[in-house]
Amino acid sequence: MKYTRYDLKRKNDNKAFILMILLVFILAFILGTAIFRLLTGNALGFNRGESNTNNGGIVNNSSKAVDSSSKNTGTSDKIVKYIAVQGGIYQNKENVDSEKNLLIQYGTPFTVVENGKTRVFLGVYTESHGEEIIKSLSEQKVDNSKMLFTISKNDLCDSEITEIVNANLQILNKLSEKDVKAIQTEELKKWCSSLKKVDKDSKNINLLNDIKNHVNNMPKELSKDKAAENYAYIYSILKKMSQK
Repeated sequence: MKYTRYDLKRKNDNKAFILMILLVFILAFILGTAIFRLLTGNALGFNRGESNTNNGGIVNNSSKAVDSSSKNTGTSDKIVKYIAVQGGIYQNKENVDSEKNLLIQYGTPFTVVENGKTRVFLGVYTESHGEEIIKSLSEQKVDNSKMLFTISKNDLCDSEITEIVNANLQILNKLSEKDVKAIQTEELKKWCSSLKKVDKDSKNINLLNDIKNHVNNMPKELSKDKAAENYAYIYSILKKMSQK
C-alpha cells in the first residue's frame, strides 16, 4: 500500500512565512500612514502660521479668531463712556468752598456753573476708573454722585476727539495725585499734531479743531493749579458730544 506523505514541517513553515509577509505589509501600511499624517499636519500648521503673518494675525478658518474680530468691530467699540464724579450742587458760595475743601483731600476738584447753581466735581474719568473712585469715596463715607457721558464714535473725527480726551484725562488724573506738581505737555502736543486729517464735513469737526487748539495752547509744563480749569474744559467737550 502506498501512502501519500505530507511534510508537516514544511507546511507549517509556509504558513509562518505567509503570516510574516502579511504582518510586514500591515505594519508598513500603518507606519506609512502615521508618517504621512505627521508630515502633512506639520505642513498645515506652517501654512496657518504664514496666514497669520500675511493677514495681520487673523486666521480665516479659526472660529475663535472670527469671534474675536467680530467683537473688535462690534458696536461696543463705537461707544465710550466717561464719569464726572460729583460732590454736590450748591447756590451758596460758602457751601461750594466747603465741598471743595473736602474733596481736595482726594484729588483736584473743579466747579461748573449751570442754571444758576454750582456743581462741584472731584474729576472726570473713564467709566471703569470713575467707578473705582466712587467706590473709594463711598467706603470713606464721602457723599458723591456721578454724571455719565455716553459718546458715540461715528467716524474718525469722533474717534480722534475721544482719544484726545483720554490723553488729557491721563495727564489731569495724574496731576490729581498728591506728589505730582506738574507734567510736561510736549509729547501730548506732538502726538496730537500727528493725528490723521479728517473729513472737513464731519459733524463734530469744530469740536475736534477746538480741542486740538486747546492742547496746542497748553504751556510746556502743566502745573497742578491749572488742573481744575482743564477738567472744566474736558467736561464741556464731553457734554457737547453727549448731546449731539
